[in-house]
Amino acid sequence: MVCFLSLISCTQERRPYLVLLDHTIENKAQYDSAHERLENTYRYQYRMAQSDSARWEAAYRLEKIFFYHDVDSCYSNVRKMLRLHGGDAHRHGVSSACYANILYKMDSLDRALAVFETIDTSSLGTDGFRTYGYAGYHIYRKLLHDSPQYDQACQKVIDDWWKRDSTHIECTYYHIDRLRKEGIRIHGLEKLQSCVLTSPNDTAKSYYFQAMEHLNTGDLDKATECFATSATYDLRVSAKAYNALYELARILFRRGDIQRADRYMRITLADANSSHYALRYNDIISSEFEIMNVVLKQEQNRKIAYIVGIVAVSFMLLVAIALVLLLGHYSTELNVSGQQLNEVSKIKDGFLANYMEKCVDYLNKVDEYRSTLRHTAKQEGPKAIMAMLRKPSFAEGEFNELLSSMDSTFLGIFPDFVDKVNEHMLPDYRLEMPDNGKLSTELRILALIKMGISKRQKIAKILNMSVTTVYSYHSLLQKHSLHPDDSFDKVIAGL
Repeated sequence: MVCFLSLISCTQERRPYLVLLDHTIENKAQYDSAHERLENTYRYQYRMAQSDSARWEAAYRLEKIFFYHDVDSCYSNVRKMLRLHGGDAHRHGVSSACYANILYKMDSLDRALAVFETIDTSSLGTDGFRTYGYAGYHIYRKLLHDSPQYDQACQKVIDDWWKRDSTHIECTYYHIDRLRKEGIRIHGLEKLQSCVLTSPNDTAKSYYFQAMEHLNTGDLDKATECFATSATYDLRVSAKAYNALYELARILFRRGDIQRADRYMRITLADANSSHYALRYNDIISSEFEIMNVVLKQEQNRKIAYIVGIVAVSFMLLVAIALVLLLGHYSTELNVSGQQLNEVSKIKDGFLANYMEKCVDYLNKVDEYRSTLRHTAKQEGPKAIMAMLRKPSFAEGEFNELLSSMDSTFLGIFPDFVDKVNEHMLPDYRLEMPDNGKLSTELRILALIKMGISKRQKIAKILNMSVTTVYSYHSLLQKHSLHPDDSFDKVIAGL
């Protein structure tokens, strides 16, 4: 145990970046609150502005902080910029570039392209050209999936951006990516690490692009560290539309850290939803389905093992009680024959053989079910998996079969149990004999009490029902018995 705990401790010490990320996630509300105060400051500046020019500047500041935080609010402020540019060529160009950018993030690709191709770049400064280059690169790259003719247009945007802004982190990464596709060998990490970073957002991007470079070289450990660091910076600036935590979750999932991957992916999905980042919905939901299906399988396997364990323990307890009763009965007999002893041994062996057969059968069925899930996942995808999981679980039928087996075994040992119970019930409330060897819920509760299981919580677990339901059945039975006080359980246990 000491060695195991030491191993866990060493593993955590080797991954302090995940500890830091988890700490940042725990304090996420504080970072969001700080960002909200900044939003309110800029909104106040917009309201207090005395001219269209000042209002345009305030709307531009709002657009920048909303770009990675709330797509709808960003779109609203871009629309204000388009109304307030006052014919100024620079402001008009920046407003149009911001408009194309936000249309792309809203997954309105055709409108984004139409706006982008009308922009006059001659009036754009360095900051405005960054927005222009970002929009053009992503719009054309998205179009390349279906239309290869946009490749030259995409390359031209990168080249023009590189000439204007070669020290910017995003421009550098896109330029490196383009050179690599042309077959040119280049040390991407060195160039990325030499870029000028002017904000925490730039730092988040730098670590994200370094992680992508590490992925290209196959260094998953470094990629994981860089993605985690990038995600930490994203969350500290209250970014909602980000990529780092999403990519980190995918790596952790592939490396077997399922629970952490699921937690990170759920945070990513919640933030994408709160920011209305439509462009990422499909990717995130698809990845979350993949992770969630694995988590559901694990939970389902645990549940099946739990149910089988409960029934197995109950069955073993029943066998033990039966053996004690049988051995006690025969031990009081002075003339126990060898044949009678052999019969007792056969009964014991029969119970154990039946128990082992059912356990092996249930394990085989669980394995078959897992194989079916894997096959369905490969052939039909996440939707088919979810459809299968919505169907009634086969565990319910197996559980009912186990209860039926318990019924028949119990009646085999105590064939007159129902008659003895009815001797202690009021005439109008006597219980019927079981049909086809199956006990009713009331008789199962009494049978468990007979076996010495008197706590309602344990009875509820064994019969897979709520404690409230067990109390209701027991109260009615006690009320309609000849012993409507606390002696009822003792009477049943002594039958």
